[in-house]
Amino acid sequence: MKSEFIAAMDLLQEEAGHGDLSLKRVFQLLGEEGHGMILLFLCLPYLFPIPVPGLSTISGILIILVSFFLLRRRPPWLPKRWEQVSVSAKTVLKLSNYAEKVWTYVAKIVRKRMQFFYELQAFRVLNFLVLSVNACLLALPLPIPFSNTVPAIAIVLSAIGYLERDGLFTLFSYLWCAIVASFFTSLAMGARLLL
Repeated sequence: MKSEFIAAMDLLQEEAGHGDLSLKRVFQLLGEEGHGMILLFLCLPYLFPIPVPGLSTISGILIILVSFFLLRRRPPWLPKRWEQVSVSAKTVLKLSNYAEKVWTYVAKIVRKRMQFFYELQAFRVLNFLVLSVNACLLALPLPIPFSNTVPAIAIVLSAIGYLERDGLFTLFSYLWCAIVASFFTSLAMGARLLL
């Protein structure tokens, strides 16, 4: 049986075959309960060590918005002025194909476990903070290799956990935050030495 994630990626690819998509259409295709899918889709460009100029700030803001609606258990929402922002068909096809390849490996190890990470309000708030803080770091326009990748990994781990209700991945996202903190602390200390 095809997973919901793969089915959503297939829908994106089908639509991209007809031309560019608006952000609103991407959100619609990923579904009302597609918070985790949207988070993954927004983070995929940053899993490469080269910073994506100009895009990270918008992605970071969108991730915070999606995380807030995830916390409130409401469908994802976009500000009106962003609904018609265009995403090129080429980008959609590239990201969705890459996402499907990654998911074939992920699907072998994820399963429902430690679901209290999604049911208890304290953990839901903690999940929101993890996503939001990492989204803020992702949004920083730093022309430094891995400056987008490091926080994006925390968001991806959290998104996979949410998609499959696998608390182990959420726990991994918490642990990865220590690496995020070390990375950005080192950057800040290096910047101080240069000034």
